Amino acid sequence: MLASSRSLLFLRSSSSLFTRTLQNNAHNTLKVHHSLRLSRVISTSTSTFIGRRRNNMSFDTTHDVPFPITVDTALGEVLQPNEDKFATEIANAIEASIHRQVEPGKEEIARRDVHAKATGILKAEFKVDANIPARFAKGIFVPGKSYDAILRFSNASEDVHESDTRQDGRGFAMKLLNVPGPKLLDSDKEATTQDFVLINKPFFFASDPEKYVEVVSKNSSGSVLQKLTIPFTLGLRGTLIVQKLATGRIANPFQVQYFSAVPYQLGVGEGREAVKYSLKPVSDHRDPIPHHAGENYLHEEIKNSLAKGQVEFKFLVQPKVDEKQSVEDSTTEWREEEAPFFEVATLIIRPQDVDSEELVQLGERLSFNPWHSLAEHRPLGSINRARKVVYERISRVRNQINKVPQEEPASSS
Repeated sequence: MLASSRSLLFLRSSSSLFTRTLQNNAHNTLKVHHSLRLSRVISTSTSTFIGRRRNNMSFDTTHDVPFPITVDTALGEVLQPNEDKFATEIANAIEASIHRQVEPGKEEIARRDVHAKATGILKAEFKVDANIPARFAKGIFVPGKSYDAILRFSNASEDVHESDTRQDGRGFAMKLLNVPGPKLLDSDKEATTQDFVLINKPFFFASDPEKYVEVVSKNSSGSVLQKLTIPFTLGLRGTLIVQKLATGRIANPFQVQYFSAVPYQLGVGEGREAVKYSLKPVSDHRDPIPHHAGENYLHEEIKNSLAKGQVEFKFLVQPKVDEKQSVEDSTTEWREEEAPFFEVATLIIRPQDVDSEELVQLGERLSFNPWHSLAEHRPLGSINRARKVVYERISRVRNQINKVPQEEPASSS
């Protein structure tokens, strides 16, 4: 989850000045929990039992997918204590928030807990380069192969009604179709999809499970004072990272570079390596933000762009070069000058009816989970390990509330 704007701009040594700053920015401080989806990757209490009643609500954890307790130490993974309990408890916390959405007088359907507002649901073609380097020709990256894809561009906020003009993070999710082979997600092993989830920054704000515990505990405490102390928990560096994640308006989702921010395995066996992904616009053109932009102007910019012709992105792979590129520390960017990107595929978005009700409904039903994946693209690191449990649970709960089947699409039609 990506934070809202202007959060905690001035951390200074004077505690009194810091307190005044927090008071002046209280609205945004209360929205620290929007910072990115995985700011909720840990528990609100290390002593809470799995499945225990909380806030007068019980949680069915019996259908949760198993936590990935096996890690790849050769690629730099390190399993930290209690990660499985952290993931279950944060899934409980998010499930509770989703149930609160649909209380009488609120939303009619259960929305995503973050990235609730889609600025575009689109069909596309993902075409692997014919001359892809052999070291990258693994998993879906079959030289010259094309896949149909469903894309979801979004704002990071949990508020589906929030204006596009607000400072916010931006997201991109892609589901490739007709991908053969068993998948890693236990509940969808036979699915024929492969998901990629990216944001518009190359890093997250925290990687330490213990720190996540404290942050989420304060977020869910119901106490304004507790929430105002979150920057002290994050520290100067963590707070500044949240600010970077939160700050920014964009003119057009097609003119933004997106990043996986967390690493993935590429390949299996001895030739496997740790990589990150990025999606970069082919065109260098960047429009200014429109004057008097409307609340849904990003959707309108997508529509206007496709009215002029197709849009293309390059899909990039960034291999880990040395220990400077940590697999577990998602707060640190893998700097491109040290670990360069390589082009491996092209994403082609052709003109289409972006207001299609069919696509809108499809986008609302779909879930995106990086564990909807071949073994050759296994997610790495603590954030991704938690995602396996949290994302699957939240998708299942939303579908149950909305009374729609939990299934992966076989085609984009």
